[in-house]
Amino acid sequence: MATPTVPTTNVGIYNHLREATDCNETTNLSLASLCNGGSFAFDNSFGGAGGPAQFFDVIGGTNNPITTTPNSVNLYDDIIGFAPFNLANTIGGRYT
Repeated sequence: MATPTVPTTNVGIYNHLREATDCNETTNLSLASLCNGGSFAFDNSFGGAGGPAQFFDVIGGTNNPITTTPNSVNLYDDIIGFAPFNLANTIGGRYT
C-alpha cells in the first residue's frame, strides 16, 4: 500500500512526514531520524510500507528543489538524509 504524499504547503512533521514515511512513533519524533533513519536525539522506526524520507520512491513539487520520477535510479534525493535536514526537500515525497 502506498503511503500519503508529503503536501506542497504547510508541511508538518507529525501530520505529514510521519505518515508519509510510515513512522511507527507518534511522539518524540526527530526530523533527522525521519529523513535518514539514523539514531539522533530520538530514534524513529518505520513500518513495512515506508522508511526514511531519503529513500522515497518519488519526490518533488512546488517549493522543492529536488524533482524525481518514480523508481528513478539517479534520484539525487540522498541530500534529504544529510544535515541540515531541510523539511522542504521532502515535499511531494511518497512511497509508491
